[in-house]
Amino acid sequence: MKVIKLVALLCLVVIAAGLFWQRHAIACEAVSLSGYQMIAPGVFASPELNNPDSLLTPVRKGKERVEATFGVLTARPTLILVANAEQAADFGANSTATAHFTPFGTCMVLGPKGQNVDVIAHEWVHAEVGQRVGWFRFRQEIPVWFNEGVALMVDHRSPFLVKNIHLSQAEVDAVKQLNTGGAFFDGANTHKHYLASRLAVESLEPASLYSKLARIRDGENFDRVFQW
Repeated sequence: MKVIKLVALLCLVVIAAGLFWQRHAIACEAVSLSGYQMIAPGVFASPELNNPDSLLTPVRKGKERVEATFGVLTARPTLILVANAEQAADFGANSTATAHFTPFGTCMVLGPKGQNVDVIAHEWVHAEVGQRVGWFRFRQEIPVWFNEGVALMVDHRSPFLVKNIHLSQAEVDAVKQLNTGGAFFDGANTHKHYLASRLAVESLEPASLYSKLARIRDGENFDRVFQW
Protein backbone atom coordinates (compact mmCIF):
# COMPACT_ATOMS: atom_id res chain seq x y z
CA MET A 1 0.00 0.00 0.00
CA LYS A 2 2.85 2.39 0.85
CA VAL A 3 4.45 1.68 -2.52
CA ILE A 4 1.19 2.46 -4.31
CA LYS A 5 0.82 5.72 -2.41
CA LEU A 6 4.41 6.66 -3.21
CA VAL A 7 3.92 5.95 -6.90
CA ALA A 8 0.68 7.94 -6.90
CA LEU A 9 2.43 10.86 -5.19
CA LEU A 10 5.26 10.79 -7.71
CA CYS A 11 2.75 10.76 -10.56
CA LEU A 12 1.00 13.79 -9.11
CA VAL A 13 4.32 15.61 -8.78
CA VAL A 14 5.19 14.86 -12.40
CA ILE A 15 1.77 16.03 -13.59
CA ALA A 16 1.97 19.19 -11.50
CA ALA A 17 5.45 19.95 -12.84
CA GLY A 18 4.26 19.39 -16.39
CA LEU A 19 1.32 21.72 -15.91
CA PHE A 20 3.63 24.37 -14.44
CA TRP A 21 6.09 24.26 -17.34
CA GLN A 22 3.26 24.21 -19.88
CA ARG A 23 1.14 26.83 -18.13
CA HIS A 24 1.67 29.42 -20.85
CA ALA A 25 0.72 26.96 -23.58
CA ILE A 26 -2.38 26.10 -21.56
CA ALA A 27 -3.17 29.82 -21.27
CA CYS A 28 -2.93 30.05 -25.05
CA GLU A 29 -5.39 27.21 -25.48
CA ALA A 30 -7.81 28.95 -23.11
CA VAL A 31 -7.46 32.41 -24.67
CA SER A 32 -11.11 32.50 -25.72
CA LEU A 33 -12.05 32.31 -22.03
CA SER A 34 -9.87 35.27 -21.04
CA GLY A 35 -11.79 38.11 -22.66
CA TYR A 36 -9.82 38.15 -25.91
CA GLN A 37 -11.89 38.72 -29.04
CA MET A 38 -11.58 36.45 -32.06
CA ILE A 39 -11.17 38.90 -34.96
CA ALA A 40 -10.52 36.19 -37.56
CA PRO A 41 -10.33 32.38 -37.44
CA GLY A 42 -7.51 31.55 -35.03
CA VAL A 43 -6.65 35.21 -34.35
CA PHE A 44 -7.44 36.65 -30.93
CA ALA A 45 -6.98 40.29 -29.89
CA SER A 46 -6.74 41.92 -26.48
CA PRO A 47 -9.76 44.06 -25.58
CA GLU A 48 -7.28 46.85 -24.84
CA LEU A 49 -6.08 47.10 -28.44
CA ASN A 50 -7.36 49.99 -30.52
CA ASN A 51 -8.68 48.94 -33.94
CA PRO A 52 -7.38 45.36 -33.75
CA ASP A 53 -8.88 44.55 -37.16
CA SER A 54 -6.15 46.70 -38.72
CA LEU A 55 -3.61 44.09 -37.58
CA LEU A 56 -5.13 41.50 -39.90
CA THR A 57 -3.27 43.18 -42.76
CA PRO A 58 0.26 42.48 -41.42
CA VAL A 59 -0.92 38.99 -40.45
CA ARG A 60 -1.99 38.33 -44.03
CA LYS A 61 1.16 39.87 -45.50
CA GLY A 62 3.40 37.93 -43.13
CA LYS A 63 1.79 34.67 -44.19
CA GLU A 64 2.08 35.64 -47.86
CA ARG A 65 5.78 36.40 -47.46
CA VAL A 66 6.47 32.95 -46.02
CA GLU A 67 4.53 31.27 -48.82
CA ALA A 68 6.34 33.33 -51.46
CA THR A 69 9.67 32.22 -49.98
CA PHE A 70 9.15 28.58 -49.00
CA GLY A 71 5.81 27.49 -50.44
CA VAL A 72 2.26 26.88 -49.25
CA LEU A 73 1.80 26.82 -45.49
CA THR A 74 0.22 23.91 -43.65
CA ALA A 75 0.52 25.23 -40.07
CA ARG A 76 -2.56 26.81 -38.54
CA PRO A 77 -1.21 28.49 -35.42
CA THR A 78 -3.29 30.38 -32.92
CA LEU A 79 -2.32 34.06 -32.96
CA ILE A 80 -2.72 36.17 -29.84
CA LEU A 81 -2.34 39.94 -30.19
CA VAL A 82 -1.62 41.60 -26.86
CA ALA A 83 -1.66 45.29 -25.96
CA ASN A 84 1.40 45.59 -23.72
CA ALA A 85 4.38 43.80 -22.19
CA GLU A 86 2.38 42.79 -19.12
CA GLN A 87 -0.20 40.98 -21.20
CA ALA A 88 2.57 39.34 -23.21
CA ALA A 89 4.11 38.06 -19.97
CA ASP A 90 0.78 36.45 -19.05
CA PHE A 91 1.33 34.18 -22.05
CA GLY A 92 5.04 33.64 -21.42
CA ALA A 93 6.09 36.06 -24.15
CA ASN A 94 8.26 39.14 -24.45
CA SER A 95 7.16 42.47 -25.90
CA THR A 96 8.10 41.34 -29.42
CA ALA A 97 6.89 37.77 -29.92
CA THR A 98 7.08 34.20 -28.69
CA ALA A 99 5.87 30.96 -30.26
CA HIS A 100 4.81 28.08 -28.00
CA PHE A 101 5.00 24.75 -29.83
CA THR A 102 3.12 21.82 -28.28
CA PRO A 103 1.90 18.43 -29.53
CA PHE A 104 -1.40 20.17 -30.29
CA GLY A 105 -0.01 22.97 -32.45
CA THR A 106 1.61 26.39 -32.18
CA CYS A 107 0.49 29.48 -30.33
CA MET A 108 2.07 32.74 -31.53
CA VAL A 109 1.93 35.57 -29.00
CA LEU A 110 2.59 38.90 -30.70
CA GLY A 111 3.56 41.77 -28.42
CA PRO A 112 3.35 45.48 -29.24
CA LYS A 113 6.80 45.39 -30.89
CA GLY A 114 5.97 42.33 -32.95
CA GLN A 115 2.73 43.22 -34.68
CA ASN A 116 4.37 43.75 -38.05
CA VAL A 117 5.04 41.75 -41.20
CA ASP A 118 8.65 40.88 -40.35
CA VAL A 119 7.99 39.40 -36.93
CA ILE A 120 4.78 37.67 -37.97
CA ALA A 121 6.53 36.01 -40.91
CA HIS A 122 9.41 35.02 -38.62
CA GLU A 123 7.13 33.37 -36.08
CA TRP A 124 5.05 31.69 -38.77
CA VAL A 125 8.15 29.92 -40.05
CA HIS A 126 8.69 28.50 -36.57
CA ALA A 127 5.12 27.18 -36.64
CA GLU A 128 5.60 25.68 -40.11
CA VAL A 129 8.88 23.96 -39.24
CA GLY A 130 7.20 22.38 -36.23
CA GLN A 131 4.16 21.36 -38.25
CA ARG A 132 6.26 19.82 -41.01
CA VAL A 133 8.40 17.61 -38.77
CA GLY A 134 6.00 16.95 -35.90
CA TRP A 135 6.42 17.72 -32.21
CA PHE A 136 8.56 14.73 -31.26
CA ARG A 137 10.92 14.94 -34.23
CA PHE A 138 11.18 18.69 -33.77
CA ARG A 139 12.35 18.25 -30.18
CA GLN A 140 14.67 15.44 -31.17
CA GLU A 141 16.29 16.83 -34.32
CA ILE A 142 15.81 20.55 -35.01
CA PRO A 143 18.59 22.69 -33.48
CA VAL A 144 17.65 26.14 -32.25
CA TRP A 145 20.20 27.90 -34.46
CA PHE A 146 18.60 26.37 -37.56
CA ASN A 147 15.06 27.16 -36.46
CA GLU A 148 16.03 30.79 -35.92
CA GLY A 149 18.12 30.99 -39.08
CA VAL A 150 15.36 29.90 -41.45
CA ALA A 151 12.89 32.20 -39.68
CA LEU A 152 15.25 35.11 -40.30
CA MET A 153 15.17 34.35 -44.03
CA VAL A 154 11.74 36.01 -44.14
CA ASP A 155 12.52 38.62 -41.47
CA HIS A 156 13.63 41.75 -43.32
CA ARG A 157 14.47 43.92 -40.34
CA SER A 158 17.67 45.75 -41.18
CA PRO A 159 20.03 44.14 -38.61
CA PHE A 160 19.16 40.68 -39.93
CA LEU A 161 19.79 41.33 -43.62
CA VAL A 162 22.80 39.38 -44.84
CA LYS A 163 24.40 42.50 -46.30
CA ASN A 164 24.42 44.09 -42.84
CA ILE A 165 25.93 41.14 -40.94
CA HIS A 166 29.69 41.11 -40.48
CA LEU A 167 30.84 37.99 -38.66
CA SER A 168 33.73 35.61 -39.19
CA GLN A 169 33.30 32.08 -40.47
CA ALA A 170 34.47 30.88 -37.06
CA GLU A 171 31.57 32.71 -35.41
CA VAL A 172 29.12 31.18 -37.87
CA ASP A 173 30.55 27.71 -37.27
CA ALA A 174 30.35 28.26 -33.52
CA VAL A 175 26.63 29.00 -33.57
CA LYS A 176 26.04 25.60 -35.20
CA GLN A 177 27.07 24.02 -31.91
CA LEU A 178 24.20 25.73 -30.07
CA ASN A 179 21.43 23.18 -30.31
CA THR A 180 19.41 24.16 -27.24
CA GLY A 181 17.50 27.26 -26.23
CA GLY A 182 19.60 27.69 -23.12
CA ALA A 183 22.80 27.85 -25.14
CA PHE A 184 21.42 30.06 -27.91
CA PHE A 185 19.47 32.53 -25.80
CA ASP A 186 22.22 33.16 -23.29
CA GLY A 187 21.61 36.88 -22.85
CA ALA A 188 24.94 38.55 -23.58
CA ASN A 189 25.49 36.88 -26.96
CA THR A 190 21.92 36.29 -28.10
CA HIS A 191 21.90 39.02 -30.75
CA LYS A 192 25.15 37.77 -32.25
CA HIS A 193 23.76 34.25 -32.26
CA TYR A 194 20.77 35.45 -34.28
CA LEU A 195 23.07 37.12 -36.81
CA ALA A 196 25.30 34.05 -37.07
CA SER A 197 22.32 31.75 -37.50
CA ARG A 198 21.12 33.84 -40.44
CA LEU A 199 24.47 33.44 -42.17
CA ALA A 200 24.56 29.75 -41.29
CA VAL A 201 21.51 29.02 -43.45
CA GLU A 202 22.41 31.30 -46.35
CA SER A 203 23.26 28.35 -48.61
CA LEU A 204 19.81 26.79 -48.14
CA GLU A 205 17.67 26.79 -51.27
CA PRO A 206 14.28 28.00 -49.97
CA ALA A 207 12.32 25.74 -52.31
CA SER A 208 14.01 22.68 -50.77
CA LEU A 209 13.11 23.40 -47.14
CA TYR A 210 9.82 21.53 -46.98
CA SER A 211 11.15 18.39 -48.68
CA LYS A 212 14.12 18.31 -46.33
CA LEU A 213 11.86 18.71 -43.30
CA ALA A 214 9.74 15.83 -44.60
CA ARG A 215 12.82 13.62 -44.61
CA ILE A 216 13.44 14.49 -40.95
CA ARG A 217 9.80 13.78 -40.15
CA ASP A 218 10.21 10.37 -41.79
CA GLY A 219 13.23 9.43 -39.68
CA GLU A 220 16.43 10.86 -41.15
CA ASN A 221 18.62 12.91 -38.85
CA PHE A 222 19.25 16.61 -39.25
CA ASP A 223 22.94 16.41 -40.10
CA ARG A 224 22.40 13.88 -42.85
CA VAL A 225 19.58 15.87 -44.44
CA PHE A 226 21.23 19.28 -44.41
CA GLN A 227 24.91 18.26 -44.47
CA TRP A 228 26.30 21.48 -43.03
